[in-house]
Amino acid sequence: LDVVLQLYDQYLALQKQEVERLRAERNAVANKMKEKLDPSLRQALVDEGKNLKESLIALEEDLVQLTYKLQLEAQSIPNTTHPDVPVGDEESSVTRKEVGSQRSFSFPIKDHLQLGKDLDLFDFDAASEVSGSKFYYLKNEAVLLEMALVNWGIAEVSKKGFTPLITPEIVRSSVVERCGFQPRAQNTQVYSIDNSDQCLIGTAEIPVGGIHMNSILVDSDLPL
Repeated sequence: LDVVLQLYDQYLALQKQEVERLRAERNAVANKMKEKLDPSLRQALVDEGKNLKESLIALEEDLVQLTYKLQLEAQSIPNTTHPDVPVGDEESSVTRKEVGSQRSFSFPIKDHLQLGKDLDLFDFDAASEVSGSKFYYLKNEAVLLEMALVNWGIAEVSKKGFTPLITPEIVRSSVVERCGFQPRAQNTQVYSIDNSDQCLIGTAEIPVGGIHMNSILVDSDLPL
C-alpha cells in the first residue's frame, strides 16, 4: 500500500505540476504565434515551442510508464473483508442461520460419489490416468441430466428476456486484468498462452464483461 501511495503522489506531481504546466506554456506560445511579430521574435517562439514539445513528449512518456507501474501495484492490493468475517480456518466459521430440520433415514446414506459409482455415472479411474487426481468422466444418465438442466436453465432465462451467449474461451490479458484477475502474476490461476497477450478463461464472466468495455452506457439503453 505504501508503494501505491508513493507512486500516486509521483503521478499527481508529474501530471499536475509538470505535464500540465508545459501544456499551458505550449498553448501560450501557440497563441503568441498568432500575433503579428518581428521575424526574430517569431523564430524565438518557434524554438521555444519546439523545446516545449520535446520536453512534453518525454514527460508524457514518463507519465505513461508511471501510470503502468501504479496500476500494476494497485492490482496487487487485495479486497478487504467485512469486519464481521472471522479470521481463521474452517473451524472458525460461524453458523448464521439454519433452515429446516435435518432428515433422518433408517438406512445408510450414500453421498453423491457412492451413488455415482453404484449407478455407473462416474469414471474416476480413467480420469486420474488421463488428467490426474480429482477429475472424472461423467457417463450415461448423468450426462443426459446435465444437458437437460443446461437446456432448462437457458430456456427459463430466455423467457425472462436474457440473451443466450456462448463466449470465446480465449481473451486478451488486458480484459482479464480489468475483470480483477492477474494473468501474469506468480500465483495466478489463469492459464496464459506463450508468446501472446491472450489467456484461457476460467469463467464466462470475463468475456461477457468485456463486451461493452471502453463504452459509455446510457441509462435509457438499460437493461442491455
